[in-house]
Amino acid sequence: MANDSLEEVAFIPGPHAGYAYREMKTYKHYLYIVSEGGSGVQIVDLSQLPDTAIHVKNFNFALGNDNIQRSHTVTLADGFLYLNGSANWGNGGMIIFDLHADPTTPQYVGQYQPDYIHDSYVRNDTIFGAAIYSGGGLYVADATNKANPTTFKFIPYSGSGTHHAWATTDGRYALTTDEIGNTPSSLKIWDYKNPGVGPPYTPASNYRANPTDKIHNVHGRGNYAYISHYGAGARVVDVHNPLTPTEVGGYDSYPGSVANYVGSWAVYPYFFSGRWIESDMQTGLYLMSFDQLLPRSRPTSLFPSNGSSVTDNSITFQWTSSAHQSEDPHWYELVIYGQNFNKTMKVKDTVTTIANSALGLQNGQEYSWFVKVMDEYTEVNGKDTMHFTFNGTSVNVKDNSVSARKFTLAQNYPNPFNPITKINFSLHQTDAVSLKIFNIVGDEIATLFDGIHPQGAYEIFWNAAQHTSGIYYYRLTVGNTIETKKMILMK
Repeated sequence: MANDSLEEVAFIPGPHAGYAYREMKTYKHYLYIVSEGGSGVQIVDLSQLPDTAIHVKNFNFALGNDNIQRSHTVTLADGFLYLNGSANWGNGGMIIFDLHADPTTPQYVGQYQPDYIHDSYVRNDTIFGAAIYSGGGLYVADATNKANPTTFKFIPYSGSGTHHAWATTDGRYALTTDEIGNTPSSLKIWDYKNPGVGPPYTPASNYRANPTDKIHNVHGRGNYAYISHYGAGARVVDVHNPLTPTEVGGYDSYPGSVANYVGSWAVYPYFFSGRWIESDMQTGLYLMSFDQLLPRSRPTSLFPSNGSSVTDNSITFQWTSSAHQSEDPHWYELVIYGQNFNKTMKVKDTVTTIANSALGLQNGQEYSWFVKVMDEYTEVNGKDTMHFTFNGTSVNVKDNSVSARKFTLAQNYPNPFNPITKINFSLHQTDAVSLKIFNIVGDEIATLFDGIHPQGAYEIFWNAAQHTSGIYYYRLTVGNTIETKKMILMK
């Protein structure tokens, strides 16, 4: 197209040697890429988009004779990384890592190895694992204890080649697709919570665009299943009633002859705008809309209003709705911050009342608040940030709270920078202090501040003219307390 505005802003090289296949998922502003090429998990920082993306590192982990150099697919849920089909680990099941402490350094938590797990979907600590090979089927497991997930139900079925799995919004029904095996390659919907079902196991219902098409993947948003077909393009299926799945939209991106592995590879229906994309292996990438699932709205903050004074010790926060909760499930994160204070709470409704005994706001202090709209894959800020002054009754704050800390460390400015940046911090008492710079692999490359210093505000500059572009870390140590932040040098 003459007016095509697409342009490449970054290129992240990966393994070759015939392993062109990749799968990737995001957590916060990090991208995690897996393949069977032997490079482990590639971690990419997306925080500088649309200008660039930065390859942080290849993450590898080994436990005894097992390692994660080769994984077939990757799943991310609630801050945990699940590697599926890891060829060099056990049965090729799932390996679980925690990303909360540091998304660039996943922490091993546990594993789930009932069989080879080709792909998985995880919601509310429930694993839906697709065991593709002979004798496989669908594994449903309780992952409340990430160190040792336990199988809740296993659904084997004749001729299975379970490739991908999902679940309805109420969690009662599981959805599967089959890429191989001699079972019909349909969308199968299982009433897996019904104790009277199986064995032998038969689906509660099926959907297929036509008898010769092969479904590859299924993803759900609200009460709709978005399906990619080899040879039949992308389809949207209404599963308000899972017993009668009904096609309500679709586009055939590959109108050529039907073969086993041509046409639609995957769909992604999670954009905040309500639009979705489909990747077709032969014809390209498609951006589509579906008018039965409305776009979300960025919420407007209502109360406490901007510049208001809050005197009640139970504070009510309220904002406008982003979407219909039952049709497009989501949640909100309420963020409240101020001097030496930062707290985030997960909220399902658009109004919540919180006692100050749980917050610890201080009398006479100004605070700011805003909300984020979130689901399994997206995170979007509300339209505005409100500021209010708390004039109620202050409460005692525990010694390990933010206000009791020995110091406050700010994000460097500017960031990204070239080649000079400023680092501000405040000491709340006289103490031994050091400020050091580290490169991406953890080597100390500079000491900017060291010694015993009195209470007060400090401003330190770092000139990185002698260093190459990339990610660096600055670490402030005050007594026995340490805080580290990331910065980006971009020349």
